Amino acid sequence: MRCDIRLPDVTRVQYGRAMSTPTQEDAGAGPPTTAAGSAGAASAAQRRQDILDLVARRSTVRVDELVDRLGVSRMTVHRDLQHLAEKNLVVRVHGGIRRVHPRVTESDLTVRSGLRREIKAALAERAADLVQDGDVLALDDSSTVAFVLDHLAVRHDLTVITHSLALMRDVAALTPRMALIGLGGDYYPETESFLGPGVANQARELRADTVLVSTTALRAGVLYHPDYEAALTKRTLLEVAERRVLLVDATKLSGPGLYRVAALDEFHDVVIDASAGRERIDELREHTDARFHLVGA
Repeated sequence: MRCDIRLPDVTRVQYGRAMSTPTQEDAGAGPPTTAAGSAGAASAAQRRQDILDLVARRSTVRVDELVDRLGVSRMTVHRDLQHLAEKNLVVRVHGGIRRVHPRVTESDLTVRSGLRREIKAALAERAADLVQDGDVLALDDSSTVAFVLDHLAVRHDLTVITHSLALMRDVAALTPRMALIGLGGDYYPETESFLGPGVANQARELRADTVLVSTTALRAGVLYHPDYEAALTKRTLLEVAERRVLLVDATKLSGPGLYRVAALDEFHDVVIDASAGRERIDELREHTDARFHLVGA
């Protein structure tokens, strides 16, 4: 599967200029006021997205390679890298950049689990009602979904697929009443989970009746996550499930996210806390035909 991850609301154009012809963007000028200036700004956005895509796949990239790939000057590349580093999207190293480690972009699992704990537990309890006895259930590593197992212990003949080491431990304690399929790969202690292409490849060999996921950001009808491997893993779990359930608390409507996970219209059910407000929830309904389950209304 080609993982086509993109920054939100980025207009894509051709670079369309020679290295020797600086634009307003390269020269550090103020906001462009001409059509050519607007194209220059869009081109900068395109370059930076391409840089992010490359470093996400490779972990590290050198400046010399970016100059060759992008066909721009070293000065332009350095400006782009500085811009991305200031936004905490990459880390500058000698001669290039490296990918931001998930520990920088996502809080530790123990910290996240403690945030809005009552809301997350209520969302998980409502989502558990959507699970049927005998289901093959895929669970992501989010702190919200982690609460769902508290409400599934009384179910019969469940099989749980997960890449969360914390959930693997909990499900293992419930065997043989509950079957476990653990997905392994690169381990990230900050999220207590396995993430990345290795996990995605294993997941594609499976099929689930239902998947429960959450994420860090939901904007304009699209889910985002700050980490490439996490976004890829969540996306793959969604692809292999017949029924897709999103758990989201109100803070996710303004949370951080860079990499696209899925569109809201790919979900069958959305479990959301009522503190998001009627107006925001109505806006979400415009992007999907999913059933909405309000918690705390």
